[in-house]
Amino acid sequence: MFDKIKKYSVTFSFFIIVIFGFTPLNFFNFGVYANNNLLINVFSTNETMEEPYDEYNLLSNIDDFVKVPKGGVHWKVFGETIMKEYTFFDKEGNEWIGVRPEFKDQIKKLDKQKILIQGYMFPLEQDEKQKLFLLGPFPISCPYHPHISANLIIEVHAVSPIIFSYDAVNIKGKLELVPTDDDYNVFFRLRDAQLVN
Repeated sequence: MFDKIKKYSVTFSFFIIVIFGFTPLNFFNFGVYANNNLLINVFSTNETMEEPYDEYNLLSNIDDFVKVPKGGVHWKVFGETIMKEYTFFDKEGNEWIGVRPEFKDQIKKLDKQKILIQGYMFPLEQDEKQKLFLLGPFPISCPYHPHISANLIIEVHAVSPIIFSYDAVNIKGKLELVPTDDDYNVFFRLRDAQLVN
């Protein structure tokens, strides 16, 4: 029994050192003198409020990851699309929240036009080459979900399969605005797309 307690104490101490940067010596001082709200919040089982979605901050970081190719379109044009929430119920009666776009004039002018944009591929096919994939302004952070807002994702339909790359790629194709896609909440499609070097 003592060995189990000792094992968990060491694990807990390591957790505190890694998360908070405390050594065993100053951990004691922290516990005695510091406000206990931090520990209460970290180990609380109560629901926490998530940080509100900060669209401006997200858009302001795009230039750190992708460049606008010569003659290309900036992601901010897409990011200005307003996302309007709606609710719906599935066959089992579960309530879900989706988003639909409200397009601004600048992006409306690009509808049905050929555009060039740089972005990162998010594969949708289990293959080295992708004919259907998502494109966004940030690198992949999760293999299961793009973790980005719908107004910063383009569904790409390539003419011929494109080899997947972790690096940013330049893609050219015909832009299609999608006013309603309640299955996937896609706002933009790029048809007849091709890789441009």
